[in-house]
Parts: sequence; structure tokens; C-alpha cells
Amino acid sequence: MKEKIKKLLAEKRYDELIALSSSGKSVFRMLISLTYDKKTLISWRAIEAVGLVSKEIARTRPELVRNTVGRLLWMIRDESGGIGWSSPEMLGEIVRNNPEQFADIAPIIVSFLDEDMLSAGVLRAIGRIGGKDAELVRHSAPLILPYLHNPDPLLRGLAAWAIGRIGTEEVVAELERLRSDGNKIIIYDEGELKEKTVGELAERAIKEIKSLSGD
Repeated sequence: MKEKIKKLLAEKRYDELIALSSSGKSVFRMLISLTYDKKTLISWRAIEAVGLVSKEIARTRPELVRNTVGRLLWMIRDESGGIGWSSPEMLGEIVRNNPEQFADIAPIIVSFLDEDMLSAGVLRAIGRIGGKDAELVRHSAPLILPYLHNPDPLLRGLAAWAIGRIGTEEVVAELERLRSDGNKIIIYDEGELKEKTVGELAERAIKEIKSLSGD
């Protein structure tokens, strides 16, 4: 089953994954087991698929998704060690795909932003949720702003990308300062791992904010 799931992820056959999950198979659990090595494309697609599959499962077994959310939150905490480092991204995908049922989880995800080992994952989660329902994470904008000046290019880039999806005109001046930042990072975007400069992500964020404001 795990090899079949890997094949479906490799070929981006998400509809078949969703159908497989509705058959009662343990697709959800197996997807989570594939998310730990974020150097691989399969892991990122598994993270995205966790959200897509959760939407299908929540139609008939919402308690299963709620229990999984509880498990992922537990995995983030100290007692679980390092195995919870992909939990913020998975939680973000679950909230993104089930905004009405799991709106209460969004502020909990944001609360882990200042945890060094989780900051990147939380920024990714905020951006993904914000792309679907910005109001759920709008309150995080002031918390994200300091990350635009972080010495780590990955955090600067992710902060720019995330705030572009939830920010207002007031943050554009901060983003303008990053236009010339040529540091490159790898970001998962539209089903692929892509190399982007921090400046490119800042430029994209500025365009998104201006588009949202009608400029």
C-alpha cells in the first residue's frame, strides 16, 4: 500500500488517493509516515495530500480527522522529540482544506511561530491557510514582520511569501526592502520544489497584496 501511495504521489494522482482513502484504507496514516524527509518531493506532496484526504474523510468521519489533529499537536510538543517537525505544515493543510471545521486550530499553529525548529513550518502553514481564508490567520501579520529581517534567508523568504497572502498595504514598504535580496531558497509551490530568491518572493508578495487591495 505504501508503494502504491508513493507512486500516486509521484504522478500527482491526488484524485485516486482521495478515492483510496474513502475505501477505508489507512491512507491517512501512511501519508503522515511519508512526511518526515522534507528534502524529498514525495514528502512535500504527502504533506499536501494529507490536507486533501482529510477533507474527504471529514465528510463521514470528522472524529478521525480531529483525532489526527490532536496527535499532530502532541507531536509538536517537546515530549515527542524531533518527529513533529512536519506537523505545522500538515496541520496547515488540514485547516486549509477544512476551514469551517478546524478554524480553531489556526491560532494554535501560529502560537508555535517563535519555536526555532518550527518557525519555517509555521510560516508555510500560515501562507497556505492564508491563500484559502486569510481571515483565519490575519492576526499573525505583526508576528511575521520581524522574520522579514531574519538572518536566515529561508525564514525571510517564507515570511515574505506568507505575508503576501494575508498582509495589507502597510507591509508593502517592508517587502520593498527585500526586492534586491538575491539569496536563494527552495520552496514547495504548485506541486513542485522550486528555487526562488528572497527578492522574487517579496516581489510576488507585493503583487498579491496590491491585487487584493484592488490596486
